[in-house]
This record gives sequence, structure tokens and C-alpha cells, in this order.
Amino acid sequence: MDHVLLFAAIGVVILVNLAEKSVEHERRRVSEAAPPRGDSHDLSPYELAYLSGGPRRTINTALAVLATAGAVRVSRGSHVTPVQGARPSPVPIEQAVLDTLVARPGGCRAGELRRELETHPALAGLAAGLQARGLIVPEDAFGTAWQRMRLQKVAAGVACGFAMLVIALAVAGMAGKETVFVGALLFSAFAVILGLTGLSRQRRRLLNVVTRAGREALRSARSHHPRGVRDQTSLAMAVGVPVALYGLQDAGDQSLCDELSAGDPGGDCTGACGTYSGGGDGVTFGGHDFGGSSSSCGSSGCGGGSSSCGGGSSCGGGSSCGSSS
Repeated sequence: MDHVLLFAAIGVVILVNLAEKSVEHERRRVSEAAPPRGDSHDLSPYELAYLSGGPRRTINTALAVLATAGAVRVSRGSHVTPVQGARPSPVPIEQAVLDTLVARPGGCRAGELRRELETHPALAGLAAGLQARGLIVPEDAFGTAWQRMRLQKVAAGVACGFAMLVIALAVAGMAGKETVFVGALLFSAFAVILGLTGLSRQRRRLLNVVTRAGREALRSARSHHPRGVRDQTSLAMAVGVPVALYGLQDAGDQSLCDELSAGDPGGDCTGACGTYSGGGDGVTFGGHDFGGSSSSCGSSGCGGGSSSCGGGSSCGGGSSCGSSS
């Protein structure tokens, strides 16, 4: 009996592995499709942010630009409030941040703001534009992959059921009498872990997938805007682009970084968390993404912070600091 259980456990591991590979193969097939021709991919800072880190990076980029322009204030405890008299922004995502803050007397914590804006029409429109240009994969393109994922769920369920069977047989005294039973138990546990982690991994990978064309656009943008080099021609270029490509911490204000990440378990001000990750196939984005905004807008004419971009200045909301593409 123990030998039978060992071979069966190995078979379950193989089953779970093949089920995930089937989903992965279909996902790669869709995400690696040839991009549409004739698109120059001249992307705005917020489009770059969405490709780099999804909705979270996009919102953080808007917070960095608005905070640097003096249109919002970030205080202790990650509390964000609008500055009275700040002008409206022509950039939809920036205006969405301002509108959300105005609608909440006293402002709100940065984490709450990010959660509330994740489904905002401004972000949906941004994603739709990137999908139309072939830079991210529409969810409905993964119909076959989602169907195969149902089989992956079945395989994971088989793994869990088999592990329970092995334990039940051992408790009943019908197994566990030979040393090979340890192998059967270990392979059973491995199958369960493999099945559950595989489900979580594929579910995450099938959401917000950056295509090959999207990755090429990001690589091109990073080559034109290397880390640590700032284009001071506008606030969007000096702050928006670095934050979009590398994370909020790349704007250079550690104190603001700390405040924006305060109280958030995913906070990390030391690196560009949330940048797209993975190998050569289509990859997902999102994840935690923290950092600081900068006061280094020196030559842009917008100053570095509230001193020259005060509440009612022409820099309020980033509208005349070049926040728009």
C-alpha cells in the first residue's frame, strides 16, 4: 500500500504541474502576440506609470507631482489633504486625486486614497488606451487561459483530497508501515503546496499583463530617461517620469516617502517595488510601490515645493508645470 501511495503522490505532483503549465502556455501565447504596427508609443508619464506599476504606481506618480507642485500636502501619518486655492489640473488622474480629497473633509490617508481611486474612470480610460495600443492585454483575451485554470483548480483539489486520503489511511492503520510512506507523505504535501501556489500565481499573472510591445516601450523610455538624470523642462519630466519609471523613492524626498508608506504593510521606500517583473514573457504589474516626491524642480519654473507653488499659484495641481504629456 505504501509503495502505491508513493507512486500515486508522484503522479499527483505531475498532474498539478502539467495543469499549471497548460495555463502558462496559453498566457504566454496571448501576451507574446505581435504588436500592432505604426504606433510610436509616445507615452505620457501616467501611461508609463501604469505600465510600470499598474494603478498603484499611477496614483503614486500623481501624488508625487501634486505634492511637489504644492497642490496637496502630505502630513505625519500618511495623511493627504488638498491645498486651498490649488487650480484644477488638465490631467484626468491628477484631477481625480484632487476631487477625491475635496470630497472627503479633512483629507484621508494615502492608502485609503489609493484604494478608492483604483477603479476610477480616469484609470480605466488610461488602461483602455494602453490596451488599444497593444501595450497591455485585455482580460477577455485570456478566455482560454481562464478556462484552463478551472482544470488547474481541479488538479489542486485532487492534490488536497489525495493528501487527506494519505493521512486518513495512516490513521486507520492501513498505511505508514514502510519507510517509503514518508516519501508519499512528502510528495502529497508538495503537490498541495504546488497546486495552491500555482493557482495564486496564475490568477495574478492573468491580470494586467504587459505585452512584449509594452515591455519594449518601457525599455525605450528607461533608455531615454536613465535613473538619476532629470529633465528639468517641466514638473512632469522632472518628477512624473522618474517616479513613473522607477518608483516614488526616485524623486528624492525620503521624508515624503516615509509619510506616504506609513501604516501600509506593503510599504518599501528603499526600492522600486511594483515595477513589472518576470522574464521574457508577458508580465504583470502592480504590487507595492512607495517612495518620495521631490523638491528638485529647480529650473522648471515651478520651484521645488510649496514655497513657489503655493496653494493658489499657477503650479497648483500641476496644470502649468507640465504634468500633462
